[in-house]
Amino acid sequence: MLRPSFPARSLLAAAALCIPAPPGHADPAPSIDAGQPSVADTGRGASAARLSPEAKAAAEAGIAAMAKENFDAAETAFQKLLSLSPDNISALINLGLVEFRLGRAEASQKYLERAIRLKPDAALAWMILGVIYSNQDDIPAATAALAQAVYLNPKSPQAHNYFAVTLSRRGWYSAAEDELQRAIQLAPNFAEAHFNLALTYLQRNPPAVELARRHYQKALDLGAPPDPDVAAKLAAAPEQTVAP
Repeated sequence: MLRPSFPARSLLAAAALCIPAPPGHADPAPSIDAGQPSVADTGRGASAARLSPEAKAAAEAGIAAMAKENFDAAETAFQKLLSLSPDNISALINLGLVEFRLGRAEASQKYLERAIRLKPDAALAWMILGVIYSNQDDIPAATAALAQAVYLNPKSPQAHNYFAVTLSRRGWYSAAEDELQRAIQLAPNFAEAHFNLALTYLQRNPPAVELARRHYQKALDLGAPPDPDVAAKLAAAPEQTVAP
């Protein structure tokens, strides 16, 4: 679902939305990239004035490596930044993201939890933590973390999308629909949110087939890969008339 940097693909499994697992698992890992929250800004903005030239260089190197998905190089750069600027919040968040992409959930969690202890309103840290908890099947913790991410950054379509996935895993489909509709309001061309909304419409009882068909087709038009299971369900369903 949670491309740099996390691929934004969500998959239907056992009639439930799922956040993909980290590298090394069957599903792709989430990413923070274009149209989604960016990597934490470590070497720019007001905080940059407090960094030494060496620390700024490490920050820029880490950001450049992340852009190329060279996570080993990014880890080295952000570790250097942290050694030069202890308790640098952005370094901690980016290290959490790097470790997640490298499949080291435990290390990622430690960096992110440390960042949150230092800066409780770090929305990006809460969001990545929520994805990690979901991958660990700790759905109550994932729900709490992603609810906090949405509260702190209500204009993040990615946060709303991830929160919807977790709500769906709890069977709270109506609430998941609301979050996905909000994500699409914020980012009309967010293919993943359209795909997930199609899934939630199929989970209604009875399924809202035409609404599901509409959003699934929109996801495909925006570049999402076809899903054979969803396509088969839509093909087998009778045509319906639905108000716009």
